[in-house]
Amino acid sequence: MFASDVRHWIAVYREMIGFNEELLGRLGDQVKRLPRSARDGAVDNDVSLIAGQLDRYRLRLGFWYERQWQLEGLEIDHDARTVAYRDRAVAFTRREFQLLVLLVSRSPNFVSPNRLLIEAWHDGQLPEETLRTYIARVRGKLASLGAAVVIKNQPRRGYAIIFSEAGG
Repeated sequence: MFASDVRHWIAVYREMIGFNEELLGRLGDQVKRLPRSARDGAVDNDVSLIAGQLDRYRLRLGFWYERQWQLEGLEIDHDARTVAYRDRAVAFTRREFQLLVLLVSRSPNFVSPNRLLIEAWHDGQLPEETLRTYIARVRGKLASLGAAVVIKNQPRRGYAIIFSEAGG
């Protein structure tokens, strides 16, 4: 019902996802060292159970992000290529909007620069500098709205739209 509650659940699910990803990484390394008979049981039981739970956590996080967009009052108009927040609206160029829509559709997951180039603009040959230029433009336009949403970058993971804790 409240954006602060949604931010709480987003933080909880992010933490659970991070824990499970780390756990799966450690288990993957350890399972390789097990004898074959023990390895099959560990993969069938433990690893698949944790991987299934991780998938469920990601689905729940996606739900909370969708809810966050609603509660924060952000509206995307695909026809006009605008994003509105409260009493402000910002227009985007075609390429900026394509990039924004792709990031929103994947939120809160990170998307690699190459995937962004291919999926947003259908051109994996464009230089990453071009992508960074458009990311900077979209960041600036989102910031001008005053909404608690930012585009974050993580090395080796890419870019993601994330709601900051201060918003709402």
